[in-house]
Amino acid sequence: MSDTRFTLPAIDAPASTEAGVMLLGLDPERLLACLAVVTMADDPGQVAMLVDQVRHGGAHLTMPDLVAAGAQRWRAIRSDLADADPNPMVSAAIRQTWDRAYTAIAAELTDVGPACLVYLTACWLRRADIDAVAALPGGEL
Repeated sequence: MSDTRFTLPAIDAPASTEAGVMLLGLDPERLLACLAVVTMADDPGQVAMLVDQVRHGGAHLTMPDLVAAGAQRWRAIRSDLADADPNPMVSAAIRQTWDRAYTAIAAELTDVGPACLVYLTACWLRRADIDAVAALPGGEL
């Protein structure tokens, strides 16, 4: 019999793990939009706030602009992610899956900032959904 109780993360777990677990729940279009703006802000929370401002008309960019830019970036870096994590394993323990993928990607892509690394990991773990959106003309809906 397995233990199905909810457990909180360890207090010494990296913040990127908890951020990643939350980001995995975003739809693929929002993940791509966030990937597009990680160069504007190097904090996962700030990136999500900027994307929300765009979604609600509070910026000069539009969501289709961000999704298209994120899809372009995804297509450009996807093979590097596959090289970094060639045998992705999925565990029922989402934090273990996240930590393993994040560590593999961080070791290979040493020239990206922390926010970019978080969003690339989230996109990699959701690659089937991201690939489907990024394959559309211009990465648009």
